[in-house]
Amino acid sequence: MPLDDTDAEILRLLIEDASRSYREIGEEVDLTAPSVSDRVERLRELGVLERFTVAVDQSMFANSAARLVDVQVGPGEATGVAADLDAVDGVEHVIRTESGRVVAQTHLAEDELRPLLSDLLADREIIEYSVEGVVESAWNPELRGGEFAVDCVECGKTVEGEGVTIERDGHRYVLCCHSCESLFLERYDELNDGLGD
Repeated sequence: MPLDDTDAEILRLLIEDASRSYREIGEEVDLTAPSVSDRVERLRELGVLERFTVAVDQSMFANSAARLVDVQVGPGEATGVAADLDAVDGVEHVIRTESGRVVAQTHLAEDELRPLLSDLLADREIIEYSVEGVVESAWNPELRGGEFAVDCVECGKTVEGEGVTIERDGHRYVLCCHSCESLFLERYDELNDGLGD
């Protein structure tokens, strides 16, 4: 079953309130709760829906002022720095740009944050970094524009029907057919072998 407007509406409803029950969502999209559950599970398998989350207002807790960490790194360093920051408890959002900049929002106290950054960045090529207090932030996730479809990572065509979903090294990939799956896995293994040399 290809992705459709009902899938998009289910995602919109979950973005508005991830605690909605499948029954409540079903009433909105004219489906039964089990049908909503099946669609949500399919969106998860395709990697469109990664997880359900809760928005917590950290400012309600003592000693939890938000801080923005902005790191400009040398070539090839951004992925590692972003992954390291993402693994730290107390870091909420991590953004990596094409230009090698990594930005993260955290609620760690400054006396915890500075030593942590020193350790994380010690063996990396860092151009500059800064830490400053956040006065205000907003996060408004939404579905925007474009066709609601999943493209094959090998050939780029829209995946029709069930397609093929595989996982490698913690990442999920969707392909349109078994031929593309074979080509992708062959290329993937060649790249991994090349990196290991």
